Amino acid sequence: MRRSKNETRLDVAGLLAHGSLRSTTPLYLTPSSGLIESVVLVSQLEAIRQVRPNTVVVLSSEMGSGGWLVSAALRHAWERRASAVVVAGSAYASAAVGLAERLGITLLATDGEPAALALALAAEIGAALSVVDAELARVARTVAKDTTLGDVLKTISRELDGFAVSLGYDGVVLASAGMPPRETDEVVTVEAGEANSAVRFTLTARVPASGVHNLRLVRSILEVATPAVKAAWLLEDLLSTARAVPTAAISGLDQDSAASGAEFGEKHRHLLNQLGWREGEPYVAVWFRSGQVQEHRPELTAVLRLLWRKVTVRSPLAEVQGGWLTLVPAGDQDASTQLETRIRTRLGPALAELGLVGGLSRWQEDTPALVLIVREARLAAESARSTGPGTVLGFAGLGVVAATTFVDRDAVALVAELTLPRLMASPDRDVIITAVAVFLDHRGSVSLAAKFLNLHRNTLQARLNRARELGVPLDIPSELLSVHLIAEVLRRSMPDKTTSEDLIENEKGLP
Repeated sequence: MRRSKNETRLDVAGLLAHGSLRSTTPLYLTPSSGLIESVVLVSQLEAIRQVRPNTVVVLSSEMGSGGWLVSAALRHAWERRASAVVVAGSAYASAAVGLAERLGITLLATDGEPAALALALAAEIGAALSVVDAELARVARTVAKDTTLGDVLKTISRELDGFAVSLGYDGVVLASAGMPPRETDEVVTVEAGEANSAVRFTLTARVPASGVHNLRLVRSILEVATPAVKAAWLLEDLLSTARAVPTAAISGLDQDSAASGAEFGEKHRHLLNQLGWREGEPYVAVWFRSGQVQEHRPELTAVLRLLWRKVTVRSPLAEVQGGWLTLVPAGDQDASTQLETRIRTRLGPALAELGLVGGLSRWQEDTPALVLIVREARLAAESARSTGPGTVLGFAGLGVVAATTFVDRDAVALVAELTLPRLMASPDRDVIITAVAVFLDHRGSVSLAAKFLNLHRNTLQARLNRARELGVPLDIPSELLSVHLIAEVLRRSMPDKTTSEDLIENEKGLP
């Protein structure tokens, strides 16, 4: 773009100085010279409403026969963001000049035939467009030589004088090159891919709003580069699929969920060695899946692989039944912790936009069998679904608590309605449920639970007695697990503002 910027950019000031507008007389010029991308000869006022931005509107001799028509034409041209309006030299009034100044639109007068001026300007624009065509052909040849997506984006950025170019999907930036302008920018976006295409994306450029760049040329560059972008993306996805075969095989071999890690390793030892997995290597498994019950969109595999490169490029991501899996080398606990942090910070917002969640296995010094860490990551991802899209959970922070995430909460709430009707109908239900839940959270210690709730011990004891009156079986050990589960499910369904302070405020009238 550097080589052709001056050749392809036509503006009012340039054509007034050494172009087809030299024969016109400026009646009013805007402080900044407007870009010129097209010209139209207008003989009817309504036609101006159809012109595109950056168009020179030339009024025919018939059109310029009355001062009010010129004024109306100026208003319509201003609404359409025209570059300039040209009128016959004898057809304007001083009021029209004043209106042009108030609207901020260039007004020129020609002593010649307006049609002849429009033809000359059209020829000049056509010559500039031929230069654009040659430039675009050169750009297409250049980007076609690149084989990686990163190189393609860098080439496009260089053609745009180093400014920012990004590849996006559904509002998520997948890859980028170049630097955004420091000043106010113009955003030019090209949509690529049909609705049923395997790869649908947007290619976006950010260039200065100063008018230095021909925005039509910027858009054209993005359009001619789109096939190269798609080809590089598909090639990288194909190579990633091939590299991810050993990872996918781990998930595919794990058909017997009851088999222990030792049994799995012994049964598939030869095959695992052939796939390149060495016994004793420390890995952390990462599992991504949809945050909803429905199946994921097919193109998400290619999208997620691009996002995963922001975390690491050495561990390929495999599409497996129920989500996506990767195994990342982790020599120590710190490496595992850093991996979880990178995934949260670099992918968390994108995962939320795409409706995905992630789970990680624990790092263990005794290097458990691969099948076990895969299972941990999958369970962690399943647990993350209850928190919502964008959640990334490590199995190390879950432990046995992960079991509660697989409980059908609606079913538990229904059990509460059926078995504890007096509690559910009580006006102080939320206060009593919270008291029961915190009491059981603290291993049945009234003192610890009261301290947590910032209540007097006797107040909490009174609420627990009230729970017994409402049918809550707090004194039957075999039922405490179920009571605890019901209390937790009901407490999570309470309004967000049910805090200990709120409970104190609501204490009036309660036991």
